[in-house]
Amino acid sequence: MIADVLYNRKILPAYYRLGIGLKKVPSFKPGQFIMLRITEQVDPLLRRPFGVYRILGSRVRGQGSRVRGQGSRVREQGIEILYKVVGKGTRLMTALKPGDKLDILGPLGNSFELSHSTGDIIMIAGGIGIAPFYLLAERLKAEGFRQRLLFGGRSKDDLPGLDDFKKLKINIKISTQDGSVGKKGLVTDLLKSELRTPNSKLQTIYACGPKGMLKEVERVAKTANAPCYVSLDNVMACGIGACLGCAVKSRAQSSELRVQRLKGLKSPLSALHSESSYKMVCKDGPVFDAWEIEWEEV
Repeated sequence: MIADVLYNRKILPAYYRLGIGLKKVPSFKPGQFIMLRITEQVDPLLRRPFGVYRILGSRVRGQGSRVRGQGSRVREQGIEILYKVVGKGTRLMTALKPGDKLDILGPLGNSFELSHSTGDIIMIAGGIGIAPFYLLAERLKAEGFRQRLLFGGRSKDDLPGLDDFKKLKINIKISTQDGSVGKKGLVTDLLKSELRTPNSKLQTIYACGPKGMLKEVERVAKTANAPCYVSLDNVMACGIGACLGCAVKSRAQSSELRVQRLKGLKSPLSALHSESSYKMVCKDGPVFDAWEIEWEEV
C-alpha cells in the first residue's frame, strides 16, 4: 500500500522516529512488522523490515475552514516505526520528509501471544530491540498484567523510546555498558538478578535485541525454567517466506514439553527432539519459543 510520511525525527545520534500515514490502519499486533520500500531507485532494490512501534490516531495537523469559531482538525492516523542508521538504506531514510510517498507491505508475521503468558511478564530489550515492546506494554497494561522492562544499550545514546515507556508508568530497569545510565553492565545481568529474586509466580520472558543477547537470555531462562519467547531480526527480502532468505535453524519440541512448560512444570532437556528443521523468520516468526531455536555461535 502507498503511504505518506508524516514526520521523520531524529531522537538520538543514530536513531529516528518515522511517522507513516495510512488512510486505514490495519490491526497490528505486538511483534508484527512491515516491509518498507524506501525509494523507487534500483539501489537499494529490496524492501526493508521494520517492527511497528506505535499506532497513531490522535495527532492534529493544519488549520482548515473555521466552524463555530474553531479551526477544523484533521486526525492523522497511521503507524510509527523506530529505526537506527546502520547502512545505505537507513541513511537514505533520514532524508525522508513530510509528504513523501512510501510503499509498505504489512502487517506481517506473528506476535507476542499473551495466551502463552503466565505470571509476571519480563520484557528485555537491547537497543533498537525495544521496537516491538511499546505495543506489547500498552496491551499488557490494558489487560492488567504485571510487567517489567529491562532495557540495555551501549550508552545513554542507545536507549530509543525510553521516555515513552516512562509515561506508561511501568517498572523499568536500565543498564548501559559504559555506565552512563542505570547499572553498568549488560542487560542480561539485570535478567539474572530478576530471576534470582524470590517470586511465588512464574515469570514469562519476551526478548528482542542482538543475537548474542538473545542467546544468553535463552540460556538464563532455561536455567530458571522460565518460559521465554524471542523476536528475531534476520535479514529479509520478501517478508512472506518465498525467497527463503531469512531461514533459521530450529529443533523440534515434543507436545509433552510444550504442555509442561505452559503449566510451569520442570521438563527434562531430553524432551527436546534431536532432529532439526528450518523455519522462516518472516512467515513462521518473527516471534519464536526461544527453546526451539538452535543458536549459532555469535
